[in-house]
Amino acid sequence: MPAKPLLERVAVQYFARRSGRLPAAPSAATSDAVHVLNPEERKAMRSVTRGAIVRSAIAGALSGAVSAFAEVWATPFAPEGTPLWSAGSLKFWLVVGVATGVAAVAEILFLYWDILRSTHELARAAGLELFGPNRKTSDDALVDSLARAALELPNPIHDTRGINARREASKTQLLVASLAYKAKVGVTSFLVKMLLRRVLARVLVRGTLQTLLPFVGVPVTAAWNALVTWWVLREARIRAMGPSASQELVDIVFGDAPALSDAGRVSAARAVAASIVRTQDLHPNLCALLDEVMHKVKDTGKVELDDVGEFLSGLKQLSPGELRVTLQVLAIACIVDGRFSARERKLWSDALAAAGRPIEWKSIERLRAAFVRGDGVADDVIRAM
Repeated sequence: MPAKPLLERVAVQYFARRSGRLPAAPSAATSDAVHVLNPEERKAMRSVTRGAIVRSAIAGALSGAVSAFAEVWATPFAPEGTPLWSAGSLKFWLVVGVATGVAAVAEILFLYWDILRSTHELARAAGLELFGPNRKTSDDALVDSLARAALELPNPIHDTRGINARREASKTQLLVASLAYKAKVGVTSFLVKMLLRRVLARVLVRGTLQTLLPFVGVPVTAAWNALVTWWVLREARIRAMGPSASQELVDIVFGDAPALSDAGRVSAARAVAASIVRTQDLHPNLCALLDEVMHKVKDTGKVELDDVGEFLSGLKQLSPGELRVTLQVLAIACIVDGRFSARERKLWSDALAAAGRPIEWKSIERLRAAFVRGDGVADDVIRAM
């Protein structure tokens, strides 16, 4: 396995130091599981999330304001019509570039620190002790996944079981997704400026318009920061609850299951692997789920687990009890990352069709909603599948 990225290692060390300075999480001693959120835990998590969103928006606004003021201050160096490669233009871009760069670096460092701190607080609010005295080896993966979520680092693409999450992904799709993510703030700010230039030109004199335009980036950056922070902390919360929910759901499925044949064991494992391939991501919750399923099915031999075609065609060969177990595991796999994406919906409908079952969405949506809200695992929904 390749070495962990530097930022991920730094984040894990920060979690460890912070855990050592703080007392045990207030809800860590409660009897409910981590993925079951009681009213006090929900209140604490909402407070952590709101605070982080407000701070990130303020940081974005301040960073945008520094850049805007620098642009306004430097405008006399390069008034409209100044040649691009003139001394005035170069001086203008030097002033704006330095101010923007310093503000951006300060903003990014603050956001990294604050979101890491907030992610750790979210885990504590859910009753999760990342570095407590009862720490298990399996907790390492959870800590790593929370660090990646906080820093928006991609999930690993390597898996010790030979599962290739990118098996059905094209390089073009991956490139487009990466470029769209990187360009989100810059492109949005540019489009808003162009829109305002057209709209405000009709109601404002030219000098006023030129003064206001640099400040368009202030609310845009603040809004993006708030949105990204909300998304990051939502993902962190999902990852914190995932391993606990996976364990309980798998216990329910296999607790009611008949003895499985070799084909039944392989099919149950392939249900999770197929979801990983279709989502094109080794999401830590899916990895935790696969660990739980592999613990139940024991040995699956040397067969490929990540062949979606083999998974779907094999459903017809299963006994009714084995088919039920496989579809229940697949339902969990489709929702344990907190989403039920178009690719996962296609996999679910393909599996039901291959199994000769009617296409049904209500139960799996109910299961996803219960998990995301922290209501528990909706075991009645799983048993009814």
